[in-house]
Amino acid sequence: MGSRRGRFPVEWGRNALPGVPSIRKGGRALEDAVVLMAKAPVAGRVKTRLCPPLRPGESAALFACMLGDTADEMSTLHRVRRYLFLDPPVPADFPRGEPFSAFERFPQRGEDLGDRMRNAAATAFRRGARRVVIVGADCPALSAGTVRRAFRELSTGASFVFGPSTDGGFYLAGLSSPDERLFQGIRWSTAEVLRNAAARCRILSAPFSFLPPGRDVDTGEDLLALREWVRTHERPACPRTREWITGFLGPGGGGFPGSPERTPGPPRGSRSRRGG
Repeated sequence: MGSRRGRFPVEWGRNALPGVPSIRKGGRALEDAVVLMAKAPVAGRVKTRLCPPLRPGESAALFACMLGDTADEMSTLHRVRRYLFLDPPVPADFPRGEPFSAFERFPQRGEDLGDRMRNAAATAFRRGARRVVIVGADCPALSAGTVRRAFRELSTGASFVFGPSTDGGFYLAGLSSPDERLFQGIRWSTAEVLRNAAARCRILSAPFSFLPPGRDVDTGEDLLALREWVRTHERPACPRTREWITGFLGPGGGGFPGSPERTPGPPRGSRSRRGG
């Protein structure tokens, strides 16, 4: 990964709050943990598959909106410990106020996506979690209710839970134990990620479940789908993302504004996730 640094394309808030969630509330340990994995929204480092139709600064601005909205939505979860794992290098001006003040922050570690997810989950389990749900920041339809459902699945018998995405990967992965074998033998960044993960669960004889499907925002086709989703759904609120996509594409039909280089790149289906 590159090491380009730069300032963020949008303001997220400056009301810094020093506290983070306690591992205990009301004398009871917090047994559920949500892990948000992301990159800092710096032009040229995030959502490069959106270029074209977007320019690097535009894709970074959109990702900043999605990241802020996802952090807001996860902050509404009660009795849940929250972690933000950022892919280094992290610019010095990365916001520490709301909504990110509700998260404990760590750097991502690992050679590939599987390593980074495994290490993030292991950190949450070491710090007292019994159930861990890992999410990214590029699925605006991901709601706190969906994450709560994942925790319920994990607390009622599932060893693993997945939120399938339309590109063949997943927008959410939940674990009820720190079993690193889940992340082995998976062909990351392909359309086979979810299939590989399900096959791994069967090899391990581990019960698993699926949540309703969702859609990441990775391609120009996804941008058009996001505009339609914004038009037809009121929740989650994701105000930053709604304002950005409506301002860029307009509320109605039609394609991408501007010159011919706005033509979208290859159709989706060749890559999966996580971390921005």
